[in-house]
Amino acid sequence: MAIVALFFMGAATARAAEPAALGGSISPEQLAFFKKDVLPLLTESCFKCHGAETRIRGGLNFMTRAGLIKGGDLGSAIDFENPAKSLLLEMISYKDTEHQMPPKAKLKAEEIDILTRWIKMGAPYPADRAGTIEEHATPGIKIDDAARSWWAYRKLERPATPMVQNKAWVRNPIDAFVLSKLEAGKLAPVAPANKVALLRRAYYDLIGLPPTPAQIDAFVADNSPDAYEKEINKLLAMPQYGEKWGRHWLDLVRFAETNGYERDGTKPFAWRYRDYVIDSFNKDKPYDQFLLEQLAGDEIENPTLETITATGYYRLGIWDDEPADRPQARYDVLDDVVATTSQVMLGMTVGCARCHDHKKDPIPQTDYYRLLAFFHDVTDYGAGPTVDVATPEAEAAAAQEEARRRTRTQQIRAAIAAIEDRFLASADKADAKIRARIGGGAAKNTVLAADSREAGQQWRYTT
Repeated sequence: MAIVALFFMGAATARAAEPAALGGSISPEQLAFFKKDVLPLLTESCFKCHGAETRIRGGLNFMTRAGLIKGGDLGSAIDFENPAKSLLLEMISYKDTEHQMPPKAKLKAEEIDILTRWIKMGAPYPADRAGTIEEHATPGIKIDDAARSWWAYRKLERPATPMVQNKAWVRNPIDAFVLSKLEAGKLAPVAPANKVALLRRAYYDLIGLPPTPAQIDAFVADNSPDAYEKEINKLLAMPQYGEKWGRHWLDLVRFAETNGYERDGTKPFAWRYRDYVIDSFNKDKPYDQFLLEQLAGDEIENPTLETITATGYYRLGIWDDEPADRPQARYDVLDDVVATTSQVMLGMTVGCARCHDHKKDPIPQTDYYRLLAFFHDVTDYGAGPTVDVATPEAEAAAAQEEARRRTRTQQIRAAIAAIEDRFLASADKADAKIRARIGGGAAKNTVLAADSREAGQQWRYTT
């Protein structure tokens, strides 16, 4: 952000200090000086990295005066108020130890003198090299018809249903697309699944669990024409549907209940966002509303507890509670929000533009920071205590559910303990038989049996 701030401040300063036309004024003597001394030097030492059409490094373009004034990532290359302090001169004289240009070797003293004299003149260019600031707003980025027609940016259209040979096999348009590919590969579709396999597939696909034997028997015995449709509607109405399919969204938005890094601290109440996602799937919430609530659930006209909970989206990423560089860590968190939002909700990868104009997609670096600005006021991690947003009614319901869960957990553990007791008893009997065959006396067998029992109890504890 400091680089971007310098960029804007530098460009603004240059424009404010130089109200004349970007072309400036150039005398015949200055024109001759530019053509004879300056232009050959720029061509030899600068244009290869800051002038070729595909090589505009650091955002700095020397091909026009406007490009010089606008500058690059570090700001304007020229300071009209104090030309001797111009960034260009600082770099070519190697006074700026971090940015030395040209990077391979320092210019000769007479070459530095030429550029110094030129900058002090006001960096006059011929009229045909004046340029405009707009021309350099997004160096290297060209949004043309080819970019606009890229498949990811085109409006969705319903394709024509393909023609197939085995028309009797097709029951819906999707079948036609599948069969057309099979026929193109000279393949035939497999036989229809039997009712048991069909039901198991539906259960696993929609709720992630298998049907019980009783549910299978009921479906096999149901010969009504809408038997399968009824099963699908029943599965869609089950709460497990949201749990199964909500997981896919939670994976996309990098849901976690801890912060990561070495301490991996917990994220209190992160489960409320998880339940919000599950509930949204079970409600069949419209997708645009689903996104709006997560991005701006606190800014909509009538925010509710549900929409406020949805903004937990901004707290799902990793967080270092003791970073070496706090500003860097904050912008890494914001970058994570930008990257996740763009990839998951826009279907675009804009992360490359954090450091430079995107090399593949028409996304300039300036657009990355414009997008980041939307999230800039999100409260930083650790800025205050984490509080629950639940209502008293919700708290009471949660407490009741927690009590039910504890009771059920105790029942399950008691059942497991009974199974383990039977297992340990049978193991003791087997051990006794083995020791009797080995020999060693009753005293030794008693010690071995005690060791075995202790090992078994330890196994139960660790399990």
